[in-house]
Amino acid sequence: MLCTRCCRAAISRRQLLPLARQFSVSAQIRSAEPKLSTPVTSAGDATAASSKPAAPRSICPEGTVLSGLNFTKGGQDPVALKDEDYPEWLWSCLDVMKKGADAADENAGDEFSKSKKQRRLAAKRQKTLEAKLLAEGNLEALAPKVPLQHQSVNLPGEAGGSVQHNIEAADKREELRKAMRKERKAKIKEANYLKSM
Repeated sequence: MLCTRCCRAAISRRQLLPLARQFSVSAQIRSAEPKLSTPVTSAGDATAASSKPAAPRSICPEGTVLSGLNFTKGGQDPVALKDEDYPEWLWSCLDVMKKGADAADENAGDEFSKSKKQRRLAAKRQKTLEAKLLAEGNLEALAPKVPLQHQSVNLPGEAGGSVQHNIEAADKREELRKAMRKERKAKIKEANYLKSM
């Protein structure tokens, strides 16, 4: 809702603005041939294009002063270098962050969360997984599985075993520990959720 003062100001500003001027396009511009966004190339141009250097990875050309990145008192802002002067891992560090975000989204949602949104995410993820397995024809995966922490299988490992065998045994024990911890957390969340109702 606008006050009367704002309405009056808007009306007075509109009266002060000049009318839109008519623009004309000169004959030279109108008759000019349109430029194509993709240049037309021949077979000879294809070999020349393959010998061109790769596109630059950095958005800053060499020699650009990167203002605001100085963190030392009285220091100067850094200057951008050539792409070859930077380490190779620099160009893929954002890919690792994106993969981590995707993994976080994959684990988002919990069946026993207090948040309705989290419960919906978990249900949606479960339905898509079941639909995918059904489409692949993998009916064994849809059958209920006995969780690792409820299986009555002896863990591998022995006192005089080889190093490789003991490493595998340690991995299995770690997997079992994580499964038991995840189950305990889910039970605590479920109990808390039921208490809140």
